[in-house]
Amino acid sequence: MTTDGVLTNSDELQAGIDEAFVQGVIEGVAMPATLIETQLNRVFLCHDRAYKLKRAVRLPFVDFRSLDQRRKACEAEFDINRALGSPFYLQVTPLRRNRHGFTLSGDGDVVDCVVVMRRFETGARLDELAERGALDVETTEATGAMIAQMHCSALPNYLLGHASDYRQVIRTLRRTEEMAAAADDLSVASDDLYTRLDAELARLDPLIEERREAGKVRRVHGDLHLGNLCVHDGVPVAFDALEFDDRLATSDVLYDVAFLLMDLESRGMKRHANAAMNRYWDDARESECGLALLPFFMALRAAVRMVVAVQAHALSDAKRYRELAMSLLKHQKPVAVAIGGLSGSGKSSLAKAIGPFLPGPAGARILRSDVLRKRAAGIELTKAADECWYNKYRRAEIYRDLVAKAALARRVGTSVVADATFQLADARETLDFGLPNCCKIWLEAPLDMRLARVSARRGDASDADAAVVARQHVPDRPGADWRRMDGGLPIAQLVDRLLEDLQ
Repeated sequence: MTTDGVLTNSDELQAGIDEAFVQGVIEGVAMPATLIETQLNRVFLCHDRAYKLKRAVRLPFVDFRSLDQRRKACEAEFDINRALGSPFYLQVTPLRRNRHGFTLSGDGDVVDCVVVMRRFETGARLDELAERGALDVETTEATGAMIAQMHCSALPNYLLGHASDYRQVIRTLRRTEEMAAAADDLSVASDDLYTRLDAELARLDPLIEERREAGKVRRVHGDLHLGNLCVHDGVPVAFDALEFDDRLATSDVLYDVAFLLMDLESRGMKRHANAAMNRYWDDARESECGLALLPFFMALRAAVRMVVAVQAHALSDAKRYRELAMSLLKHQKPVAVAIGGLSGSGKSSLAKAIGPFLPGPAGARILRSDVLRKRAAGIELTKAADECWYNKYRRAEIYRDLVAKAALARRVGTSVVADATFQLADARETLDFGLPNCCKIWLEAPLDMRLARVSARRGDASDADAAVVARQHVPDRPGADWRRMDGGLPIAQLVDRLLEDLQ
């Protein structure tokens, strides 16, 4: 309805705002805008700016029907995204209406609230890159590093993140799915997923509480799927953090990164998921014990997307997410692989190639001695370690640490790849003692090939250069339990042979 030409009904008001943005007749907005609608937001894209308004909706997990509720949500979104380092958030401003129409710069009655954002390049979201086959493994690895830095910068919260909080998420998802299905005169096909999630949560309860007490619960992004990540100025950036419920967005950090890993797995991007997972674990210095939580956390994230799909009437997507969640909760027998050989023989390349295809929620945990050495030294991966880190005592420490981490990863259900030279007998004995029943591969390559490979490295964690390679030798060759492979063969061929050995 209208009074003297002024819109008063909330639906008519929203339609009027939409029309004004699209036609470019809002004072303070440069030109006509394109409207994009999501479950909770209306976003108007205009030149180098994006104007974001909350939809006046009530859902089981949020209520945006009042202007005050939408204003608080806009302010919360601005504050949390700025705190997490997003460069896109410029200001929160009221949308006013006067006798001339709507304005962001003039006087009038406040009718809504707007988050003003800097636009990023069209097509730069990671989901868009993935859909057109342009998302490379290096970008997802860098995304894992970015998320690790974001989590390490957040303060611990010791009051939230109990097992009961995840149990409430499961209950809310069950109720929301039932309501969405009933609205379409449908019923939930099966309750098996929620039953499995409840059972897995009960099993993991002690570990969840242990990590909470250790400070692993923090106010995180809360919605880290590919659609809320983009490439900006050549680096991955997160945006659109969950703003409407601090309790829901305060969780174990692994529940946060699990959304990214699940999204990649759901698209069949196993290499990308494995690279992101391993880089996150390396940079965040996470204990391998935390790997025990990944199947549950990723399955719970898949259940979230399943319910969103049901609400959107995308039943085929809902079925796909349900199947993914159920598969993540199935126990897989982990395997351990050790890849040894001199510098330049192809160990790290084979480790990265085989890791995604080994049992684990996001493939195998890859433990590389070069990375562990740099972490222990407290330096950047690409910075050379002091010579003291290569004496026999430090070498022994690194191998003990590598084997202990590998054994823990396998014990909690994730496959592991140990990537090191294993050049000396002491290192191989440490492996045999700490990681029994391990598939051991020894890569061999001629000196000229190894020299060429090492000389071509850029930005690598290894300190080995041509001089190191030239003087390397194997004084005591590995025993018959190490399978020799030709490191000069194509990686795909080596992967096939190794997978055959593991069957």
